Amino acid sequence: MPVPSDKIGINLLVGNQMHLITVPRDKEKIFRDAADYVNERYNKYRQGFQNQSSEKYNAVVMLDIAVRYLQQQDNVDTTPYAKAIDQLTSEIEEILGEK
Repeated sequence: MPVPSDKIGINLLVGNQMHLITVPRDKEKIFRDAADYVNERYNKYRQGFQNQSSEKYNAVVMLDIAVRYLQQQDNVDTTPYAKAIDQLTSEIEEILGEK
């Protein structure tokens, strides 16, 4: 099956399995970086907890990445944006004579 010109087929080693996936050309680097990150986490657990099944490593890596993702979402501080919006709103109201 031909790959559309805006897509590219790449081989990624994830854990101990090779995967051929089709990705947007402009996203190839992020997919390769993601595979590297998954492999880094996989190898960390494999070295720390030897003689486990691939399924166990995969599950722990998925959980690790999900926890990091959710923690990162919680760490997004919107306070500076809210303060800037409040300040701009005040200035606009003052200019319009509403305050």
